[in-house]
Amino acid sequence: MAPGYHANVRAGPWCVCYTASKMILSFLACQSDSDLSHVTSDPEVALVNPSEGAVLRMGEGPYFADAQVSDRFTPALSLELAWSLDGVEAAGTEGAADEAGAAWWEMPLDETALGEHTVSLRVTDEDGDFATAAAHFVLLGPREAPLVTITLPADGSTAEPGALTTLQGNATDSVTAPEDLELVWDIDGSEPNGAIAADGTSIVVVVLPVGTHLITLSATDSDGDVGSDVIVVTVTDVPVVAEPGDLVFSEMMVNPEVVEDDVGEWVELYNDSGSTIDIGGYSFHDDDVDLFVLEGSIPVLAGEYVVLCANIDPTTNGGVPCDAGFDRESSGGGLALANGEDELVLSRADGVQIDWLHYDDTWYLPGVAIGIDPGFQDAGDNDDVTHWCGQTTVVSTGGEPGTPGQSNDACE
Repeated sequence: MAPGYHANVRAGPWCVCYTASKMILSFLACQSDSDLSHVTSDPEVALVNPSEGAVLRMGEGPYFADAQVSDRFTPALSLELAWSLDGVEAAGTEGAADEAGAAWWEMPLDETALGEHTVSLRVTDEDGDFATAAAHFVLLGPREAPLVTITLPADGSTAEPGALTTLQGNATDSVTAPEDLELVWDIDGSEPNGAIAADGTSIVVVVLPVGTHLITLSATDSDGDVGSDVIVVTVTDVPVVAEPGDLVFSEMMVNPEVVEDDVGEWVELYNDSGSTIDIGGYSFHDDDVDLFVLEGSIPVLAGEYVVLCANIDPTTNGGVPCDAGFDRESSGGGLALANGEDELVLSRADGVQIDWLHYDDTWYLPGVAIGIDPGFQDAGDNDDVTHWCGQTTVVSTGGEPGTPGQSNDACE
């Protein structure tokens, strides 16, 4: 006799009651030849995925709901399943469990379904008994970095020294609210002070030093994803008209040996002012007939050097790096550094002398550049021979000592 049933069988005036495990005599009157009673129970159902409160992300589908179902008397294959999403029942899901009771359903979620949802499964057995399980979950946008845009200043823009520069940018994200984004500015590897951020927008006002600056705004969302935008801003000194002493002669090669004088002579000037000076159009001359007007634009930044060469090609001038050239002529129409007593003069186009230097053959040695001690790099001190000395550092590929375009060696 099958489990879950018992039988009453008439035997004369008495009834004998049988069960699956034992026989019991009953002194009761039987009402019929046989009475059958059906024992029932509800199915069991447990949602495995998504779990309660799960977070799903757009772009990471397909999205399956998984469950484990069973019933005491109905095989899993015979259970009737009804999946629902937000109360809308799915069609064609009856009998979707396997022999082991595993059931699954691909939920119809797309980019229009962002937000909170409830998935449920109703399981009905052959007796009509049923059970239901449900889970709440949320579908968020795709996992991606915030979109960051620097709106001020424009990429590649320039600014004047000492001017206030406003940095402004914003960020948006498909998951994190604007006010919850973490915005950080970076200028050349350092974070500026005073940045204000609200509703996905950040503003900071800074004073940028002279030079080229890499400015980055980054945003971090609640997933830890980081987006950024980068711009370059250059702060340039406005070129000024030089006054006497703003530019000084700081180093020179009077008598090179690895090449001839007409291709190997060079002179260095130092900008001792606080501003950029463009020496294009200035004259480079001596006290006699030598004179050359410097051609083109030749900006010299504050505190930097400019190297003027008789030949600007380092492959033929002894390996010297040059910023501009002059014609080497000793009888007018150019300039030559005499291997003896001579003068060097830099003058503005209007004739005002910016620096004047007199030297003789006691100042230098052949094949060695002479330079002024960095501690005496001004228009007054550079007239004194005791502040000059032969250089020991070698910059040129030709191997002759000299520091063209760089700080000079100190003099003993």
